[in-house]
Order: sequence, then C-alpha cells, then structure tokens
Amino acid sequence: MAKIRLENVSKVYKGGVKAVNGASLEIKDKEFVVFVGPSGCGKSTTLRMIAGLEDITSGNLFIGERYVNDLEPKDRNIAMVFQNYALYPHMTVYENMAYSLRCHHEKKEVIESKVNRAAEILGIKDLLKRTPRELSGGQRQRVALGRAIVREPDVFLFDEPLSNLDAKLRIQMRAEISKLHKDVGTTFVYVTHDQTEAMTMGDRIVVMKDGYIQQIDTPMNLYEHPVNIFVATFLGSPQMNILEGNIEKEKDGKYFVSPGSDLRIKIPDIDLCQVEESAYPLKACLGIRPADIRIGEEGFPTVVELVERLGEQTLVYFHLPGRKDYTIASLGPSCRLLEKDPIKVSFNAEKLHLFNRETEQSLTNAVPLIKRPLSDLSPKQVDELAKRLAVKGVVPASYAFLSSDVKEEKMIDGIEIAAVVEGSKEYEDGWNYFARSKDGSVISFRSAKKIEKGAATTLYVPLSKVDLVAAEGERLTDETDVEEEVYEASLSFRPRGCFLKEETLHNHEKAYKVERSIPLGKKTVLRLLGSEKSERLIYLVESNDLIYDSMMVYMRKRIK
Repeated sequence: MAKIRLENVSKVYKGGVKAVNGASLEIKDKEFVVFVGPSGCGKSTTLRMIAGLEDITSGNLFIGERYVNDLEPKDRNIAMVFQNYALYPHMTVYENMAYSLRCHHEKKEVIESKVNRAAEILGIKDLLKRTPRELSGGQRQRVALGRAIVREPDVFLFDEPLSNLDAKLRIQMRAEISKLHKDVGTTFVYVTHDQTEAMTMGDRIVVMKDGYIQQIDTPMNLYEHPVNIFVATFLGSPQMNILEGNIEKEKDGKYFVSPGSDLRIKIPDIDLCQVEESAYPLKACLGIRPADIRIGEEGFPTVVELVERLGEQTLVYFHLPGRKDYTIASLGPSCRLLEKDPIKVSFNAEKLHLFNRETEQSLTNAVPLIKRPLSDLSPKQVDELAKRLAVKGVVPASYAFLSSDVKEEKMIDGIEIAAVVEGSKEYEDGWNYFARSKDGSVISFRSAKKIEKGAATTLYVPLSKVDLVAAEGERLTDETDVEEEVYEASLSFRPRGCFLKEETLHNHEKAYKVERSIPLGKKTVLRLLGSEKSERLIYLVESNDLIYDSMMVYMRKRIK
C-alpha cells in the first residue's frame, strides 16, 4: 500500500504544448481519488506519468517514500486497467490473469491461489476456462481487473475503464469497482470524463481543465462549494444556471441586479463578507442549481418554454435576464405546468453561488490568498522571510498566505492574528469561517469545531508558508535561498528554439538548460545550467507560458 505525491509536475510536448501544468497533490494511502474533466484536460496524461508511461518534464513524483521520476513502470509496483481490455485473445481467462505472475516466476500453487481468490472476488470463477471472445464486455473488464488484482500492487490505476460499456453495465461495474476498493484496501487512482462516476466512486475528486487542477475536494464539497464557474457547471446534471449581472450596494444590503431588467436578488451578507467595500458595483455572475429554483406566487415573472417529464423529476425551461440560454428548474413528478404557462420564479437564498465575472472565481467561498500589511510582522520575522527573496534588493509591500495554511493551534514561530468571527459556511467535513482582524481585513480559515458569530479568536500562520509580495502583487519569495546574483534578460521563442538576450558579460556558453524556473507574478527567475562547463547563472525574465523546466536556452549574443 502507498500514498502518491505530485510536486509541481508538468508535461510539455514538442512545440511547447503543455498537457499538464504544475500539478501538486497528495493521494493518501488506501484513498480512492478520481481525476475528472473534459477531453484534453490532462487527466490521462497525469495518470500515465504516475504509471511511468509518460516522462515527466518537470516536478517530482513519489510513490510511498520512493522518488520514481526515473523508475521504469515495471519497478513502480503499480497495476493499470485500460479503457480497452488488452486481453490476450488466444489465452483463457485463467491464463490471462496468471500471465504476469508466471513472468515473475511465481510458484504454480501461489499462482493458482491468487487467481482463484481474484476470480472469487470478481464473481468470474466459472469463466476461468473461457477465452475473451466468449465473454461479454462487462466480463472482459472483470478479467482485466482480476489480472491487476493478482499482482497485489501498491497502487491501482484506471484509465476510463467503463467507457466501452453500455449504460446499465456501467452502473453495475461502478458498484463492482467501489466494492473492490473496500475489499482490496489499496490506493485507487481513477480517470473518467463522466461526472456521475466521479461523484459516486471517489473519496476525493480532482477536477482538471486545460492542464491545470481547478479544485480537489470531496464530492459533496465540490458540488456545494465550487471554487469557480467551470467546476460549478461541470458537476451536476442539469448543470448550474449562470446569470450575468452586477452586485450593487444599497442602503438595506447588497443585490444582484441584471442591467436593463427588473431582476433584483438580495444577497446574504455572509456570501460577500470577504469582498472589499470599494469593489462595488461589482461585475458578477450568479449561479443557482435547478433544484434550488422555486416556482410559486412570488418572484420574477416569466413564461414556460419547455417541459421535460423524466419520471421522478420534471425539468421546466424558461428565460431569465442575464442568461442567453434557457434557465432550468428541477421540480417533482407532481408538476403540472405546460408550455406557455405564466410563472413566477424565485431562488433559495441559502443556495446562491456568486462569481467574479472577470476572473470566474467564487465570491462565496474561502478566500484562497490573503494579503496582510508588513506591520503585522516583527523585525525578526521580516529578516527570516528576506532570506528567501528570489531576487535580492527588492522592497516588499506586504505579505501573503493561503487560507488553507491558517491554523487555530498556537505556534511559537508563527504569525499571530487576532480576529472576530463574522460568519460561517458549513462543509461536509467542518466549517469555513470568515473573521475580521483589527485593521478590517477578512481572514478565512477552516475548522472542525463550531464557533459562534461574534466570538473573538486568535489565528496562526506558519512563517514557512508566508510569501513576501511586491506592490504590483508579484510574489518575491521562493522555497529555497538564492545566493547567486540575479541578472536581467529577455527571452524570444523562435522555430529554432528559445534564445536569451542580455547586454552584459555574464554568459560564457552557447547553450544552457533550465535547471529550475520560479514564477514570480509577471516575472520568472530562471536557474540556468551550462552544458559544457556546468556553469550556473540566474536570470530574471518576463513570464511566459512556454517556459518549462529542462528546456534548452541559447544565447543570442556571443560575448567576445
């Protein structure tokens, strides 16, 4: 059994195409984690890097405590189940399951014992003498699972294993794989584009888009507390309704308003307590799930456009301001509405989701990044952070940390912040709290215990998790100290490669390899390693999506 840890793992193909961009997560021992996202999002590539079938361009991968970047797939003690069953057509089910054990020179009685045990778990003991062509799709997939089980690996990897099955069989196999996870008690990593598989099978779900991890959380937390519009609309069927408009501040509170219409929805204070007062009016999107829309005697007037009766639920389609597509409400089977019926629509205020229209990030969940004035810090703490400046001599304007790094437990070397709790949101595994410090800024933190509104609390942030930030918002600190001098330069990307231009006499070689790239907002620090003399140089360049670790950089100007 083993945990899996990815540290800033990226995959870049020829031509600079980034399939996976800086993926970082830890999969616990015996956990069932599902990667989900649209086609081309990087989920299968991530799985193949864990398996060793794809080389890692940059970053670190650990299985258990072993660093496995350079290990062959056969040495990682993993088993993979593919979308196509990949069974040997000329072998029986027994021979297919026993093949890998024979290759490892296991004794005959051991092979027989392991195959019979796996066949019993999967309910295919009566199929052991058949060949794959005599089996149904579901039976073939069970054989592929059995072939993986007999190896007793540390990790099971599944690459869309149910895509080739019909709907009824997929439901059955979902249950089989979930039961298998409980019986075997091993780490499972599962890739799918089907949100239903992800929601029903995973302990945690990793949502990906365009090579980036969007959110990692439990199924219900993802559904109820999405961090951006993509996650909100990707999970849930029918998907969340998104309306465009503005959030305006009025005497009696804050309202979501659709310009040019009478649609005005009052927003609970807790949903916007972390938004600065100077931000209003704010361009925003309002999200509401179909099940949280009410049709009754009060609300915004509209007309039914379409009704779909699906047995246990009835979907009602209509138009609302701020949305070009239909808005959908999910009602019970007793709904008797017909097309062209006039209706009035209102929303469950406790289930509203608000997003910044420009960044598409959630406004109703925890603030991911919290910035604080340097005056909070002692001179000693400032000196400690200054040791981690990636570019020496830059004057920081503030410091920042992630809300996930805020702790309630007292720590000797941590930053101490006194605050008062203003509100909370309940999650599946605890509460998210919004507290306001003495200077008026909001601190977001997670706790497993219930804290009453108005209660005073003291929060702590480990100094090791804090970054110094420039006035423009650029991060200035890195995990490792930079002792060497940093030079300014510019990069140009051409068909013949990436070229670096600088006017000083620091470069002595023609070709350098990017040993490490450190993104710092609009700038990136490049640690370059010479190919001839192993010369190390550090340059500060403009950030560019085409930069990646291990890429080659050539000098445009040869110094005499």
